[in-house]
Amino acid sequence: MVQTVKILLADDNDELRMLYRIMLSEFTVIQAVNGNEAVAFYKKHKPDLVLMDILMPIKDGIEATKEIIEFDPKATIIAITAYSSKAENILLAGAKQVIKKPFRRIELIEIIVQELQ
Repeated sequence: MVQTVKILLADDNDELRMLYRIMLSEFTVIQAVNGNEAVAFYKKHKPDLVLMDILMPIKDGIEATKEIIEFDPKATIIAITAYSSKAENILLAGAKQVIKKPFRRIELIEIIVQELQ
């Protein structure tokens, strides 16, 4: 499982996106800075998995998740958040699971591999 796996990373924080890209260096990573971009890039690139921040400008991760699932009910979306109170909402929207910030690289990779099997 290397560069052939495409991951859409949706997060409005530039520094976190850079950190995640380093953590995910063995994958092809497509970046979105808000929920609108996440939906558009999902439709354009058809990634294998989405890492979705919940709190983003323009369109939050919950709304973006709903739209992606409506477009592709089989989409694999993993939410990333520091706000535990929002976790249930994004799971109801269609995310497979929620990773709570902060997390270690090994945790992230294990979850990605598990979801892609």
